[in-house]
Amino acid sequence: MKILVVCQYYYPEQFYVTDVCEALVRSGHEVTVLTGLPNYPSGIITEEYRHGKRREEWRRGVHIVRCFEIGRKKGAIGLALNYLSFLLSSAYRARRMNIDADILFCYQLSPALMAYPAVLLKRRHRCPLLLYCLDLWPESMKTLLHSENSPLFRVVKRFCTMLYQACDHIAVPSEAFVEYMQTVHGIVGKRLSVLPQFAPDALLNEKLECDNGVTDFVFLGNIGTAQDMPCLLEAVSKLLDLSNWKLHIVGGGSMLAETERRAEEFGLSEHVVFYGRRPAADMPAFYRLADACLLTLTGDTLVGQTVPAKLQGYMAAGKPIFAAVNGPAHELIEKSGCGLAVDSGDSAGLAEAMRTMILQPETFGTCGANARTYFLEHFTERRHMDALIAQMKTLVEETSCLRKERC
Repeated sequence: MKILVVCQYYYPEQFYVTDVCEALVRSGHEVTVLTGLPNYPSGIITEEYRHGKRREEWRRGVHIVRCFEIGRKKGAIGLALNYLSFLLSSAYRARRMNIDADILFCYQLSPALMAYPAVLLKRRHRCPLLLYCLDLWPESMKTLLHSENSPLFRVVKRFCTMLYQACDHIAVPSEAFVEYMQTVHGIVGKRLSVLPQFAPDALLNEKLECDNGVTDFVFLGNIGTAQDMPCLLEAVSKLLDLSNWKLHIVGGGSMLAETERRAEEFGLSEHVVFYGRRPAADMPAFYRLADACLLTLTGDTLVGQTVPAKLQGYMAAGKPIFAAVNGPAHELIEKSGCGLAVDSGDSAGLAEAMRTMILQPETFGTCGANARTYFLEHFTERRHMDALIAQMKTLVEETSCLRKERC
């Protein structure tokens, strides 16, 4: 198939859309990506992509077409400028692109507005459009606006509904997304399917064990409002009567500085280490260090009902997982037997699980093996790609049949 992918982010930004596109090429498909200028997470567009440079390039068989965007900055205004600049420039490019594609594929992260050029291309070229929704919109806006009554929230909601209803099919990572799409955006069930995220299989081949006499907990990934870092810090502050443990926080985001400040206030400097955002190549070293991995999500919005991609990474690494989460992630941990999950915001319950790991690690002795077994059965890249390609082929065949009926 000839596939045109739309996503605001792409290599060298660290998102799985790059892995997906390269896997499609390896499977024999022709792939073009319409994307923005690399600037996530720093907000700085490097010199090699400024002033109109490298607007088209090839990497590992993928044709990359880049649109102008303003680098993202902190705060609502900075994000809005970033989102709108890509929206407008990609729409301009989409109206002028001459494409030869069998299918359009939007890999929708945040914001959902990035789907707009895909909708324009669908209408202009009459190609089927498959969207993979990995962030709930406008639900995610609540972290900034805090109210559905905001005029801006209502406008964005109507726009998102238009985008989603224009898609021929929407794949989502969990059942919670299905319910949201049906109730908020009116998408009928037959146009929705669940496609779980994956994690790189390379972790399965790594020896990720390290015995340094200390119980090491590792938290990886974005550090924002949704990650409920206050719950995590409150949990570890209840362990200060114990000495032989450390928490390693690897990642960056809007709440990093605040989390560092609170850790200092709680007197956690001897136990909590911040590494900032690190490249994907460094992740095996942190998994090797980890005796267990941690996950927290807020429970006050539907964003907390997601299954974050890092959970699959934790499972692939074969580490026990302790989490304070609701919804599908909570259920997944319980079902797989890969650790222990308490409700979102339950810092006391999370602390108790961590205490047991420190004092009686044998309690969770089978959790790492259970995690990897479940990962192999559900979350490998091959499983994900087979399901994605099958859905693409189905849409292409259905479109072809409809065209023949009209002739």
